[in-house]
Amino acid sequence: MSFSSEVKSELTAIKTEKSCCMLSELNALTQSCASMTLHGHGEFSISYATENPSVAKRIFILLKRRLEINSNPRFHKAARFGGRRVYIIQLSPADSRKLTYALHMLRKDESGEVFRGIPRHAMTRKCCQQAFLRGAFLGTGSIVMPEKDYHLEIVCGSDQKARVIQQVLERNDLSASLMSRRSSSVLYFKRGEDIAELLSLMGAVRARMRYENILAQRSLRENVMRVTNCDHGNLRRLLTASQKQMKAIETIRNSGHFPDLPPDLQAIIRLRRQNPEMTLEQLGDLMTPKLGKSGVYHRFRKVIEIAESIENEQTSKDE
Repeated sequence: MSFSSEVKSELTAIKTEKSCCMLSELNALTQSCASMTLHGHGEFSISYATENPSVAKRIFILLKRRLEINSNPRFHKAARFGGRRVYIIQLSPADSRKLTYALHMLRKDESGEVFRGIPRHAMTRKCCQQAFLRGAFLGTGSIVMPEKDYHLEIVCGSDQKARVIQQVLERNDLSASLMSRRSSSVLYFKRGEDIAELLSLMGAVRARMRYENILAQRSLRENVMRVTNCDHGNLRRLLTASQKQMKAIETIRNSGHFPDLPPDLQAIIRLRRQNPEMTLEQLGDLMTPKLGKSGVYHRFRKVIEIAESIENEQTSKDE
């Protein structure tokens, strides 16, 4: 079972007692995985389609408990994606009209019934907002296991639907990015902390605990790797600098110019030859009086400049 399926299984097991929360969740599920078929003469029917049996059962229960709508789910195999099962909940025209009125998709005025399109439902309460986000994720959401990547997304049919979900997220101090994929708008999260917060907000407490445990383990591994890479990089730079210094020292000694150097440069050269693996700080601590890293660095820079001057003189003579 994928991590997305595990999260959805936990979410569909949540018991919702408040009628307002049931309607909020139905609102999001209707936006995400429902479609409308027009039959003419003002008749239409709504059907829900999902590949997740737990989500199909959740929709069936919400319709029955909140709106007293009874519809037997059925399934068929999709022509694409390896013939996966797709669970269908088909509502009768009468039940479809009842649903659209409850979600404020349909209303009456002087001219008759007016279709308002996207479902609308007041979500001022925190519990209703949580139920709405839960329904949105159950409908078209997915999440990647954190060992692989930090990624949670909700596919929306349009920018308008995406903005509705964004507004609910912003009321709960969460911000999702928006991108286009084919003909759909997709809301997504790439920060592990935001994903964990959303899981908790939707009610997936067990999934959040598991996610944060994996998050912590991955963060620890990344920190260890970062420190290790840093140590390797420092060691590589130390060895490269030491090799360059040793080369300059040998050039000076082979040329016979070592006795002509100032005492401070002779002292640092002797220390480096005796301790080729030491850092500049460690070499400075061995000197009397002690010398800081900057002072040791400047002395070696003079040594290297002298060695380069000697090499240039030798090249000129050879030419």
